[in-house]
Amino acid sequence: MTRESPAKDATHVTTIADSSLSESEELLPLHHNDNGSASAHPPPPTQSKKVGTALFYATSSLGVIFANKIILSTFKFPSVLTLALFQFTSTTLALKVASMLGYVNLLPISVKGVKSILPLSTCYLLNILTGLSATQNLSLPMMVLLRRASILMTMLLEKWMLNSQPSKTVQLSVGLMLGGALVAALGDLSFNLMGYIVIFFNDLFTALNGVLLKRTSEEYKKSKMTVLYLNSLLSAIGVSTIILLVPGEVERVQTFHLWSDSSFVTYLVFASLMGSVLNLAIFLCTSTNSALTTTVVGCLKNVLTSYMGMFVGGDYIFSWLSFLGINISIAGSLVYARSTFRG
Repeated sequence: MTRESPAKDATHVTTIADSSLSESEELLPLHHNDNGSASAHPPPPTQSKKVGTALFYATSSLGVIFANKIILSTFKFPSVLTLALFQFTSTTLALKVASMLGYVNLLPISVKGVKSILPLSTCYLLNILTGLSATQNLSLPMMVLLRRASILMTMLLEKWMLNSQPSKTVQLSVGLMLGGALVAALGDLSFNLMGYIVIFFNDLFTALNGVLLKRTSEEYKKSKMTVLYLNSLLSAIGVSTIILLVPGEVERVQTFHLWSDSSFVTYLVFASLMGSVLNLAIFLCTSTNSALTTTVVGCLKNVLTSYMGMFVGGDYIFSWLSFLGINISIAGSLVYARSTFRG
């Protein structure tokens, strides 16, 4: 998981949540018209803000990926669902506390608001769960590479849903990333069919979640943090329900033998807190830049993820074909970064 650092949260949150709504005002439904008010058309974000939110996302994502990998693969924690619940809950509580302290403005929950956020929350929940499952079933270098398919999906969905038109350079970089991922997959000596299936659905839900998040954040002009709060709250409720319905899930967590291990508990707490930071970072990066940028901004951290992942988790098997594919895909990521953030 859930935006990937903590020291910058208050600054970013205060910048985003500067509306002056009264406590009695209800959450705005999607497609609400503001009658041409100035607040409905804020100035476009500066280049430094775009780069800053992208770097914030890249940093927090790197921390979460390695923390999750260590918990699920090194310590062999048996429940992806429980780890997701900890991260959703930490995000919800963090935003609620920030609201009580006056750092963010969360609008009152309404039925209309819940209904409008529900599609986003569903994709968000499925994205996190499939991502954690992929982390558990694939080596880090291969997981990073196979997630490249989400870039093409996001680009197509942005064009369809947001009328976005990618440049030739962006299309070329996406082609390089996908081509490198294909080459690496052909050289994957640790092939895991379940991991490949899960990562495909993770790519799909990543694309849907990114595009829906971008559209929702643009349509909620009054309090964008309310979108993140409701998203995390509904996801926490959803994953709690799944945990209770899955046979043996609660028992597996209760009987896990490392609850008394201070190292495991430390990593679990770190992953939960970083999940909260990551959720915020994803939201800020997507609302400031675009869903496609958030999907591929991993180029700023995937170099480290790919190479360091060969040594973390103990499940990467080296092959020259896989190594070549990783480097081709990284080259495409760097081309995209230069095209997006220059100037």
